[in-house]
Amino acid sequence: MRTFQWNAPIVGAGALVLCVLLPALVPLKAEDRGAQVVVPVTKTAPAETSRDTKSSLTELKSHLDRSDRAVALRALQMALTELGDGVTLVWRRPESRLTGRVKPVSAFRDEDGRLCRTVIYSLTRGGKENEVEGVACRSADGRWAIAG
Repeated sequence: MRTFQWNAPIVGAGALVLCVLLPALVPLKAEDRGAQVVVPVTKTAPAETSRDTKSSLTELKSHLDRSDRAVALRALQMALTELGDGVTLVWRRPESRLTGRVKPVSAFRDEDGRLCRTVIYSLTRGGKENEVEGVACRSADGRWAIAG
């Protein structure tokens, strides 16, 4: 498995990899310090966790504090903009013991002609994983917004 890891703030050779692979990365903010992003190129074995798959993306987001939410949404933007279908972006917030996974599944156009993507998003904290499948659509300004 080939991966790269984002340890905010970006330092050294990691910055070169990100500049080549993720040119649309939004500049890091103070709340991103300590965040890590790992993008596996191949499939990994699932973690041993309990799962709740009945939540929505919006509900999942509501369980995060402001700084965790900012990193989670930035990871969603990065995955939907930069990754192909089936590639998983993994991010970690060690100080809050939080791990997230974003996996774009498929792309389509909605009835308004907007580019939309089905995405699987999971958050793991304290051994409990909450995984949801949802849809995000790209707005005219290029940002992705959760549909529904």
